[in-house]
Amino acid sequence: MAISVQDARGLLTKGLVAVYKERPIVTSFLRSFFKVKESMTEKVSIEVRRGTEKIAVDVTRFDDGNLNIVSKSTEKLIKPPMYDEYIIANEHELYNVAVGAMQTGQGETYFKQLVEGLAEEMSISVDKIERAKEKQCADILETGIITLTNNDNIDYGRKAASLVAYSAARDFSIATVNPKEVFLTALKFIREKGRAQGSVYNAILGGEVLSALLANPLFQKEGDLKDWSLDQIKAPQRNSVGGTLHGQISVGSYKVNLWTYPEIYDNASGVQVPYINEKKMVIMPESTNFVMAFAAVPQLIENGGIIPQKGAILMTEYFDMKKTAHEIHAKSCPVAIPVAVDQIHTTTVLN
Repeated sequence: MAISVQDARGLLTKGLVAVYKERPIVTSFLRSFFKVKESMTEKVSIEVRRGTEKIAVDVTRFDDGNLNIVSKSTEKLIKPPMYDEYIIANEHELYNVAVGAMQTGQGETYFKQLVEGLAEEMSISVDKIERAKEKQCADILETGIITLTNNDNIDYGRKAASLVAYSAARDFSIATVNPKEVFLTALKFIREKGRAQGSVYNAILGGEVLSALLANPLFQKEGDLKDWSLDQIKAPQRNSVGGTLHGQISVGSYKVNLWTYPEIYDNASGVQVPYINEKKMVIMPESTNFVMAFAAVPQLIENGGIIPQKGAILMTEYFDMKKTAHEIHAKSCPVAIPVAVDQIHTTTVLN
């Protein structure tokens, strides 16, 4: 087949040197605080028993001892939301080319390119689910309520004292406010009400909060912000993507690692939203008791006794002959669970 002069001139005078595809890396800093657990049930459960730190009281010899009654545990059943992202494979630009080439015995190259193209498109769909999981973690750290679009919101009932509203008495941008007193209030809540143990904590600061902290004259006067190597941070946080470690400070008897997480996601309306509110500060223990649980994706027992699968992401294919559609789906049923919910403290620092 002949080509036009214009097309021929283009082949001779220009060459494609690079292709730019905008695909931001999915960040995982907040998920690094949640351990992964998978199950084959529709719902996942957590069992909670409140602990104490009572001390033993001595008794008189030969008298009765002190009777101990263990408090009953409570079980909470949670039905995770389901995510289902898919593409229509036969709408790919190479699909019909590969089909036609296969009829002539020359389809291997085109088929390989098609598979690579479809894999890339599906990975973009999976990225959307990963961001939804990260948003669940952000919801828990900010309010304790996972907000959903097509399902009931999941409310973990964080105590009111762990969600501190704005007050000028806690505003880092005011010169007379001592930020360390604000930190200490949060740390005491986590230690005393949340029964957290250990002396090292992580604080995730909104970008505006960090700027106000570093500019605060009382904080500057103490001047004990220390460099802190990532090698000294627990592996999940060290190896995650997105978090920035700014150093460590001493607050009373505690040490606090200062992080920011300057990452965003696009919501369903296309509006960019930060995972961490710019005006808030979240504090939690270095060793957290949080879980990212995965329930079973709805499946059928197929002919031949194929056993349903479990996992974080389930890939499935469907062929609709009537619509001439070849669909490839990525499905997942994740839910972030703050098992030790009282070990999170959130303060609105700036107005």
